[in-house]
Amino acid sequence: MQTRIAVMIDGSYFNRVSNFYKFEHAVARRLSLSGMMDFIRIACADMEDVPRTRARVVEAHYFRGRYTVRDLEDRARSANFVEESLRNDRVFDQILAASNITPHFTRIDTNSEPPKEQGIDVWLALEAFDLAVSDRCDVVALVAGDGDFVPLVKKINAIGKRALVVAWGMKSDQGAEVRFSSALAGAAAYFLDMADLIDNPDDDEQRALVDQLFVDN
Repeated sequence: MQTRIAVMIDGSYFNRVSNFYKFEHAVARRLSLSGMMDFIRIACADMEDVPRTRARVVEAHYFRGRYTVRDLEDRARSANFVEESLRNDRVFDQILAASNITPHFTRIDTNSEPPKEQGIDVWLALEAFDLAVSDRCDVVALVAGDGDFVPLVKKINAIGKRALVVAWGMKSDQGAEVRFSSALAGAAAYFLDMADLIDNPDDDEQRALVDQLFVDN
């Protein structure tokens, strides 16, 4: 028996978590997408009670809003701002490709204050449900914390698939905070409280897996 896993990543949420670990946490490193994918695969195998060699990530998708070049030019804070922003986007695209993650980007709405992503959560939900209902996976691993995803999680479970929520809840001494919806965690078939797993590994094996969750400085 094999467990097929589809990983769906809320990019804005992942970025907030990664920034927290880099700038607010003692680990002082960013999250690794490839490390997170393997952590999810292993955790999912254990929860599904299948050999780890029989659990695999069959698809992975990353969803986030992006500024257009024109928007970047309008928001430029320095002469090199646009060039640096585009270079960072290109580097991140290469990281996604190397991790076999399909990117999905929408334009950020700069007419609102503050600027916000348009329709990205709906897009993620549609892609996730399509994967589940078309039987292209057994488990949908949702890297997100927003309670708006509760209906998606319930629907995935209702059609006989399993929804795994991967989320963080933590606050620094300086007041920086990352949250997840308790309703979202409660609706999931499986839930990974990543902040607790990272700060309190059970044994040497889990410590090694936690270390692989972060990129080398």
